[in-house]
Amino acid sequence: MEIIKILCTEGYIYLILFFYLWCNVILESSIQTSQYKNYFFIISSTILALFIGVRWETGTDWTPYKDLFDTLQLDWSFLFNIYHFDIGYVLFNAFIKLFTENYTIFLICNSSITIFLLSKLIIKISPYPNLSLLFFYTNFMIAQFMGSNRRMMAMVFILWFFYYIYIQRKKLSYLNLGISFLFHRSAIATIFSYYIPKKAFSLQQTIIILLISFIIGILQIPARFIEVAGNFLALFINNPIVEKMVFYSENNEDHLVYGTGSLIISTILAVAKRSILLTFYIYIIKKNHIDQLTQFLYNIYIIGFAGYLFFIGSFFQMLTAYLAFIEILLIGKMYSYTNGKVKLIFCILISIYGILQMSNALNVYPELYIPYIPFWSNLQR
Repeated sequence: MEIIKILCTEGYIYLILFFYLWCNVILESSIQTSQYKNYFFIISSTILALFIGVRWETGTDWTPYKDLFDTLQLDWSFLFNIYHFDIGYVLFNAFIKLFTENYTIFLICNSSITIFLLSKLIIKISPYPNLSLLFFYTNFMIAQFMGSNRRMMAMVFILWFFYYIYIQRKKLSYLNLGISFLFHRSAIATIFSYYIPKKAFSLQQTIIILLISFIIGILQIPARFIEVAGNFLALFINNPIVEKMVFYSENNEDHLVYGTGSLIISTILAVAKRSILLTFYIYIIKKNHIDQLTQFLYNIYIIGFAGYLFFIGSFFQMLTAYLAFIEILLIGKMYSYTNGKVKLIFCILISIYGILQMSNALNVYPELYIPYIPFWSNLQR
């Protein structure tokens, strides 16, 4: 693969970071060094927060986010008339700009708050936090957190939203969903999560859910429905969410970019990746008595997988990222039920899987990520 060659020559920082995180997984899986796993995790979380925060002209959507911060005026009428950014993110920009006009400081604050909240939840839930952090890095950080500053905050608050649903703290779940919505309106799509059952779907239920979603997705029924519904609502309602429905329905192909360059190949690879992990999860569930939190996380993962199939070939497939994000917690929980032999095999497999996943994320816009440019560098993209 061409992207592997580029990584080895110009993007080696991504590989170094991957192998460092992978070594921490090995260490926390070992009886001799597992007692230090939280120290490894804290150090790694700090490194990732800085990696996101000190970047310059690296990642997607760099220009619009920087322009927003640079041109922002600390005036209420100005702030509430910014149309293309969610009000929560605008106010967050304004708060930081009260103290500094340095965009790097803003990014460090943005990434530090986000990674702190994420790390706090990982420590609370995942018995193997370094494994969760590795999956975060390869599956989500590059594609989701080194691009959309507002989406990354929304996704972390949605993880807390799921957690508070599980422990039945409704007010806190409402609060986290509301904050997430203020940072990215698309987060409202997860509101149905209150009805996700806490008992794990059976194998038969899992297959039926995924199969039906796949058939509906292939027929493009959801995409057509959203387009029709958006156009109909636009006749009566002047609302940003409705406008987004219409815009992305009509300009769907312009906003879909695949790492492989092909919808079919990318979809097959994505489904294969999820299916491999799903097979591992089903194996663990069949062999063990799984705690209820893990069952709930598993169900969220299945609904996210089903949503991915449901929106095949549609921009709205991006909405399932909120549900797929649960994977970083689920993998740590499932891994805790394995024995030493399975752990060894799994660690070997994720070394290959992780590099492929990271490469796929970078391959969408390699020119925006490679080389990685820190703010103190003289390099320009």
